[in-house]
Amino acid sequence: MPIINIKQLNIKNLRKNFALEILSNRKFSFEIFFTILIIVGIPLNLYKNRFYDNSWTVGEWLISYAGGFVRRGLPGELVQFFSRKYSLSPIVLVWILSVFALLSLALIILYFCKDLFEKSFLLSQLIILAPISEDYLVRKDTLIVFLYGLSLLILKFLYKGNISWISSIFFVNFFSVIAILSHESYGIWGLPSLIFILYMFERSNKKNRIRSIFLALASLMPAFISFLLCWIYKGNTYQSLSIHQSWQSLSNILPSTGSLYELIPSGAIAAIGYESSRVYSSSLISQFNLLVFWHPGMWLLTIFLTMKFFIGVDKNPTQAAKRFILCFQLLAFLPMFLFVDIGRWIFMWLSSSALLFGFLENIFGVNMIIKNSFRLKGSRILSKIIPGFSSIKNYNRFLLFFGLPHCCWSVGRFLISNPLGFAMKNLIFYFKLLFIE
Repeated sequence: MPIINIKQLNIKNLRKNFALEILSNRKFSFEIFFTILIIVGIPLNLYKNRFYDNSWTVGEWLISYAGGFVRRGLPGELVQFFSRKYSLSPIVLVWILSVFALLSLALIILYFCKDLFEKSFLLSQLIILAPISEDYLVRKDTLIVFLYGLSLLILKFLYKGNISWISSIFFVNFFSVIAILSHESYGIWGLPSLIFILYMFERSNKKNRIRSIFLALASLMPAFISFLLCWIYKGNTYQSLSIHQSWQSLSNILPSTGSLYELIPSGAIAAIGYESSRVYSSSLISQFNLLVFWHPGMWLLTIFLTMKFFIGVDKNPTQAAKRFILCFQLLAFLPMFLFVDIGRWIFMWLSSSALLFGFLENIFGVNMIIKNSFRLKGSRILSKIIPGFSSIKNYNRFLLFFGLPHCCWSVGRFLISNPLGFAMKNLIFYFKLLFIE
């Protein structure tokens, strides 16, 4: 009997040690956890956005040129063309485009960044999981960040000598024009860094500063023209009504619970006819949640913490370079933070910054980025104001409980948007789907 007890004890100890070994490998477990959330979260997003009535998600994709050229109309025009020609449901096409954009963005982010950032960060609710956990997968955000990544990929091929200058400029403009005609915000945050890169390429060829700037700007002239056209043709009430009516003619293949048959449109299509965009008013600036959490203050804290996640763990040799690139891209995004949906802009800011850092590190190296960053007087101050995390364990613990609301900040949205809250949301959804409905 004593011998058997000792064996049983040894077996129990082996099991316990094995379990502890698995749990101690936190990086591996976090990657699996976030990957599972991405996989199970995609059907949840598609199910929630299956009608024309989802006017701020599906509706954003359905803005078209039915009433003439208008900003954000290119994807909707293509969806309408294929829907009419092949009698395909516009919702299914929107789903395909949304999932394709997300998976493509994930691949290009991992291509540029997998060895430069914690994979838990890249897969988390700040980057790849972000559109899924906060229900903006069925929007154009992932598409335009993916197109930005493709532009960087082309420039990498140019630098490596795998493509000619003319071909690279053509493709960068091609991807940029598609992005701008999908959402004009790309012109605000995407073009500045592309100009900077082209300027650096010209300077590497020993051209003077003025000529380098001129050539960089001239190279992206088609993209600038597209950006200008989107600001001129913002849209009007007649165009939004024409778009709405064009979809009414496809009511036999476009599911709706009622909004499709209304006289006037709603959501993103209606917003095309607004005279001004939705910006934060004085009432929103003074808004509190639960009488304690001041919205602008919580967003500033959110931005600060996301910067710490991007920078990573202390004593990492790439920290200074990451901090510089993140702040450089933040300058381009500052005008976007005046608009509603700040969480979405933070996602685009972080993901585009990760792509830009990955590109620059691959082409010029970390030391060159750090050398340029320390020419700025504020770089040393930023390193003290925005430090990294003390350890990878603390990094992953904070990441697990951190939430990034896509729109207006609230405690409820914070809890649902963090990984644990989103996991519970998925469990409830699939339980209802399988056992109640």
